[in-house]
Amino acid sequence: MRRLTPQRCVRVPYGVWAMAKLKRDYRAILERNLGFNGNTRWMRYARQHGFKEVKARRIRRCPDCGGRPRPQAWGQFVYYSTLIRLRECSDCGLVWGDAHLDPGVVRKHFDVVYKDDTYFRVSRRRIFRHLARIIDDVAPPGARVLDIGGARGDLMAHVVERRPDVYVVVNDIAEISTTSAGERFGFATLTGDARDLAEHDGRYDVIVMSDVLYYEPDIRLLWSALDRLLAPGGSVVIRLQNKWLLIRLWQRWYRATRSRARQRLQDRIPPFNPEHVYIIRSQYLKRRLEGMGLRHVRVRPSPPLATPGTRLLTSVFYAFASAVHRLTGGTLALTPSIVVVGSNRRARPNVNARVRAPRVVHR
Repeated sequence: MRRLTPQRCVRVPYGVWAMAKLKRDYRAILERNLGFNGNTRWMRYARQHGFKEVKARRIRRCPDCGGRPRPQAWGQFVYYSTLIRLRECSDCGLVWGDAHLDPGVVRKHFDVVYKDDTYFRVSRRRIFRHLARIIDDVAPPGARVLDIGGARGDLMAHVVERRPDVYVVVNDIAEISTTSAGERFGFATLTGDARDLAEHDGRYDVIVMSDVLYYEPDIRLLWSALDRLLAPGGSVVIRLQNKWLLIRLWQRWYRATRSRARQRLQDRIPPFNPEHVYIIRSQYLKRRLEGMGLRHVRVRPSPPLATPGTRLLTSVFYAFASAVHRLTGGTLALTPSIVVVGSNRRARPNVNARVRAPRVVHR
């Protein structure tokens, strides 16, 4: 009788086993992360970019008015291993990303980025000086100024240099930034997002938001907080990007030159900053500010960010854009960023009245 021998185990090379496990891991990530719905066509892209599991929530309706989105998206992009589509509200015109990342991911991101000293002292110097002149124009004597998203307080340092009489409070989501503003310039600080602003009990003559409005996920709560924080006769100064037309033109060109299969794998929109939660157009902003009772709303061109080797070119372009803005009666702004100023001077607050100092909050 023939003796039976145990069946030998087939050894799988480690590289093959590791690759199979990697594929399973990335397939699980594509199933869990928003936007991909387990589509394996993204597998190669996920491996190349080292996808990780990231929590996010779907935003199906307009975060401001609750309106429905228009049928066609403005495009799609990948950010923090999440596929996000730009949707336009059919009611108020706000354009939003239909996925909001977990707040912990956002806080960790802003604890690291925009901390370079050269970025604030050199690249944004012209921007800060321009904003400081505008704030000087709208701020009454002894004004209380709140800088939302003010980072290290560099903009407010320019303001105080022109107007030593104003009282400044700097707000930012990153505690490391507000701590720096307090230590370097002695400003009062308020650390937190729109929820913290909604609980804040101060009143301000001027509220400034420089390149920050499109970062706040709960924009409806932020507008509500602004309406309460702004004193009678106060002003709002907002700087924001002015690239929505470039984004629309680029996306139309992309759809005209790419197949449907390639469009489904679109991972970026070049003129759009993926950090931004919204695209905010001046028409939307005007309606919002007028709804707060700011009857004088005007748009101004803003100096572009200074980068090495382009200062002369950007200076010439800004001078040209300013001239076009004046010649068109303030209706045409060609610069990549604009400043929207809303003011209502009819009911100025009593600057001699004693007002309780704002509480300093660190969270």
